Amino acid sequence: MSTQLRADVARALDAATEQVRAHRVWATTFVDDVMRLVDGTLRFLEADQSIWQARRTILERLETITLLMEPEKAATVAGPAAGLSPRALSTARAHAIEAIDHLRTKVLGQGRVNAAGDRVGLGQAGALIG
Repeated sequence: MSTQLRADVARALDAATEQVRAHRVWATTFVDDVMRLVDGTLRFLEADQSIWQARRTILERLETITLLMEPEKAATVAGPAAGLSPRALSTARAHAIEAIDHLRTKVLGQGRVNAAGDRVGLGQAGALIG
């Protein structure tokens, strides 16, 4: 078990969650900023399909928030998050935060240290971080 890697994952995903909660004004860098934090949690983990799918879900949720906040693109959003209402944005934020929490569960439950993590002393390659 890698205590340092677990702490780094928790810190980065907490920061990503806070960025989603605090996001109130449309910004072109929002998705990139949050995904940089998310991807930082994955760089020392072995590739795992379910973890990467959880990452993809976060990306999709963040893109929905961006579409809802960009007036000229808002018309392309369909489903329960459609419209520029505060409720739609709140729902989209909640879904993004839920996706981040799901990734946290996946990473802490089945994430394994990769060779790069082993080289920097975060644990033995192949060892579970949780």
